[in-house]
Amino acid sequence: MKRGLIYCLSIIFVATILGACQPSVVFGDPQPVTVDPLTKIPDIYRGIYWCNVDSATLYVDDKAFVRRKEFLIKTTLQEIETDPDLDIVNGQLYVNDWEGYFPITKIEDTITTQVIMRDTIFSISDNQLVKAYKGHLVLNLKMKNNTWEVLVVSQRRDELLTISKAEIPEDLAKLDSITTVSLLNGSDRVRTQIYLQPTAKEFERIYNEGLLFSKSCTEYKRIFPLKEIIY
Repeated sequence: MKRGLIYCLSIIFVATILGACQPSVVFGDPQPVTVDPLTKIPDIYRGIYWCNVDSATLYVDDKAFVRRKEFLIKTTLQEIETDPDLDIVNGQLYVNDWEGYFPITKIEDTITTQVIMRDTIFSISDNQLVKAYKGHLVLNLKMKNNTWEVLVVSQRRDELLTISKAEIPEDLAKLDSITTVSLLNGSDRVRTQIYLQPTAKEFERIYNEGLLFSKSCTEYKRIFPLKEIIY
């Protein structure tokens, strides 16, 4: 099995695709429905954070949450010369599948390249709304089918920041007793989703009973306050 540069880049590409998969729970409206969106992310959340699980960095400024991860990959000049998908162009590594150029460092026959992946988790716009709720931030991201993905950002002791996304609960009947649960049939590319359109009181009960946002998908530790904006 090939374990060279293309293999490593393929793993990174697959991880990116999986990270961008469709949410399992979507909403008909931005949540909570009676709360007005903020125009800026509050100062208390801004800063640079570090995730110990996958060594990713999270930047939070007044408008956006941006995740950044670096990969350092080593290969050989021989592998590049024999692989039709790779080439050295003007001192940079060109990867045909990605149509991208990457800076390289060459020591004898060893080629080292750094791949930087930058993922904007959220950025305030007409289609991405942030609302303050019970000491947390609720991030609403509009999907292509006019539904909304909802994330909850929480901060503990001004140092730890968690991002939780809505997941289908084990007790789906309990959720359905609070608000109507509709199933959206998935396709080959989109898994089955549940669709919710709760009132403000229903959302409060769902949140208080920990039915959707009980698990944090990512935890970050603040390593530096951020006074300047990212963009």
